Amino acid sequence: MVEDSLVQLIAVSGWIVAVTRRATGYCSWVITPELSTLSDCEIYLTNQDALESGRSLVQCSTGPEIDFNRCRLYSD
Repeated sequence: MVEDSLVQLIAVSGWIVAVTRRATGYCSWVITPELSTLSDCEIYLTNQDALESGRSLVQCSTGPEIDFNRCRLYSD
């Protein structure tokens, strides 16, 4: 069984964006303020690409762009 490992975690205004790493690449996850989990189910070559995907999911859901650079909680 292949395990994902947490690479990056960002939280802002009740939203959480996480990037996990698996053998095939990086995945993006978003947890909403209502505790629903969202993912685009894509595999990305870099953690930055996966993070951008998560940011886009939040932006599409909240409207104005959020500056995640000031909100970094964990980075590998």
